Amino acid sequence: MKFNTETIDDVTIIEMPMDALDAGNVMEFKTGIAPILDKCDYVVFNMSRVKFVDSSGIGAILSCLRKLHNQGGGLNMFGVKEQVVQLFRLVRIDRIIDIHPTRDDAVRAFQGAASNP
Repeated sequence: MKFNTETIDDVTIIEMPMDALDAGNVMEFKTGIAPILDKCDYVVFNMSRVKFVDSSGIGAILSCLRKLHNQGGGLNMFGVKEQVVQLFRLVRIDRIIDIHPTRDDAVRAFQGAASNP
């Protein structure tokens, strides 16, 4: 799985390239994203293409969060579709991963932390 990335200061924005993050592609997702997460601490997922996430997709996102936290960093999201937001609220992911309305908001939320670890 190929990910487009962009870095603003010390924050890496990762465009999620799939329409669904589910059991059918979660292993490919984990394999593709691992080398990116190894190189950065503060990550923002652009979720604008993702229309569906199942329990294995949630687990993969939580694995990313755990890895980033262990490195002293964090994970934010933006562009999350309403049906995915509803699922995240149901399983309370919105309490541990900040979901922002725009890319700039998601990046700005990290800028103080990223420049002063």
